[in-house]
Amino acid sequence: MNRLSVIAIACAASTTALGLVTSPAQAASLGELIRDNGTLQDEHLTFSNFSFNVACLDFSNPNATCDELFAAGHVRPTSAFQIGVSPATTPHGPGIQFNDFFRAEDGYGIDIALSYDVTSTKPIDKFHLSFDAVLDSGQVEIIETASDMDGNQLGQLFADNITGNNVPDLAASGSFSKSVTQFHILKDINLTSEIGTGLSNMTTIDQEYSSVPEPLTILGSAAALGFGVAFKKEQSRKPKNRK
Repeated sequence: MNRLSVIAIACAASTTALGLVTSPAQAASLGELIRDNGTLQDEHLTFSNFSFNVACLDFSNPNATCDELFAAGHVRPTSAFQIGVSPATTPHGPGIQFNDFFRAEDGYGIDIALSYDVTSTKPIDKFHLSFDAVLDSGQVEIIETASDMDGNQLGQLFADNITGNNVPDLAASGSFSKSVTQFHILKDINLTSEIGTGLSNMTTIDQEYSSVPEPLTILGSAAALGFGVAFKKEQSRKPKNRK
């Protein structure tokens, strides 16, 4: 959690049961996945052990609660059941998407900590983050931290909707410090609309994970490249027809 957590009222959701499993053709709410200890699959990736925590801020009333601000329409989402979860839809690779009408009206803020585990049948060494906030309206930022199952950080992504800085707008990509088949993701989603800065909002967050190329694929590519070079050399040795 970032600065909102210090001054906000936190609301948490975490329950455990057995049950829900979703396939690539299906979607579920984050609340269902948490409640039922469910998993979501996309190709060789399995997502599990979801958690959700939220903190809210009223710049005019530091005692306001998330429930009060949600009821007044100032912030959203304040419940994991409001967030849809499905396979990612962008082209970097298989992954996971979170969708809702994420919003913080002018003068309000919301900070969401969302985490899950990932198990892959292929080694993973890259991750990609993208979202669809309006540029330069309020402030939307996402900090994505990947760790191995022992808690050692593998990599971190940061993206926001503020132009004119050194951070990629609305997207970020990075590499893990090592290839892994199991890892943990913590996603810190912050929407902050200080008074006079305008509405902060977005609807989708996509997260994808790239596999390390298989050895046979690498050898095949190298062989093809070698064949191409040899072919060009052979062609260059042939005498050219003169007129």
